[in-house]
Amino acid sequence: MTDTTNTFRYIILMVLSALTLSACSSTAPPAEKNALYYFQKGEQELEAGHHKEAIENWQKVRDSFTSPELTALAELKIADTQFANELYIEAIASYEDFLKQHPASIRKSDVLFRLGQAHFQQILSADRDQTATRNALNTFEQLKKNYPGKVNPQELDNYIQQCHNRLAENATYIGHFYLKTKRYPAAIARLKQVRTDYPQFNDMDHVIMYLAQAYYLNGNNEKAKVLFNKLEQTSDTDVRKKTAKFRKKYSI
Repeated sequence: MTDTTNTFRYIILMVLSALTLSACSSTAPPAEKNALYYFQKGEQELEAGHHKEAIENWQKVRDSFTSPELTALAELKIADTQFANELYIEAIASYEDFLKQHPASIRKSDVLFRLGQAHFQQILSADRDQTATRNALNTFEQLKKNYPGKVNPQELDNYIQQCHNRLAENATYIGHFYLKTKRYPAAIARLKQVRTDYPQFNDMDHVIMYLAQAYYLNGNNEKAKVLFNKLEQTSDTDVRKKTAKFRKKYSI
């Protein structure tokens, strides 16, 4: 993203230079001077560590509609500062609004990445709602599809795999709940989905164990035995102990 960042910095300098020249060449103080003042004031406040005040100044620039370029710069400054201060809900709204207002921006790939990261920071534990996980995954996958090479591919793939793992954990949690409450067909359906949708899940042995148990308790003995035999090769001691205990209990 270095080339894009350098280009963006160049645009900032050009816009500010143009607005400064415009302000200096006029005898009557134009609106541009006010917008430029607030933009620079926001920069000063940010440098001083006054993030709230910086955002307030950039909001004045944004709301002045003085210059499309300066407005876009102010909008990004607001979103990035919110993100840096862990105001992720606010940052998500700001980034999404920027993408709507500036669909052809040269910063689109950068904004999508930050948007995905903001959603990622909102991800909840596996036993809770996974809307943020799905939003993060959709954003990262859109970035990978439409802007290949704009973001470090290993970093992007790592984010995507973490999202997959959390969704798999959530589905496993639900499947195990169905198993414990003796809703075996529902458990089988959910656990099979994990194996199909998330083949790289890092805790697949537990999924297979729960699925084998659900098959057996639902009367599908042959399918259960195939999976139990598969687990004989696992290095997960917890899975081995629980599987052995279950098979002993039911003489499998």
